[in-house]
Amino acid sequence: MIVIGAIASAACGTAPTNTSTSNATTPAPAATTAATPLDELAGGRALYSQNCAACHKEDGTGGKMTIEGKTLNVDDLTSDKIKKFSDEKISGYIINGVPDEGMPAFKDDLTEAQIREVVLYVRRGIQK
Repeated sequence: MIVIGAIASAACGTAPTNTSTSNATTPAPAATTAATPLDELAGGRALYSQNCAACHKEDGTGGKMTIEGKTLNVDDLTSDKIKKFSDEKISGYIINGVPDEGMPAFKDDLTEAQIREVVLYVRRGIQK
């Protein structure tokens, strides 16, 4: 029976157990560090970097810049003005853009879920 148990254990991907009756003790496993918490902002951070940072900068501060020959004064996402906007208002700007100010619409590039991720990242990762 021990041979069958060893074969079954090997077939299941586990090492066979030691059937020795030795009195030797096995040292306790070393303490492990706590698992790294899930980075719930990672998706929004990546989307922001790919779609927003070119104008709003990685830190969200925006400012004057020239894009495709146009000089723009890009909103500072860390400003009190933008912090007071509702999530729906920010989402609307992302979906529809602000053509008069040079911001493109992202309704054809990002899903609603992705836009929510970007807004969450702006709120908790940039505006802190």
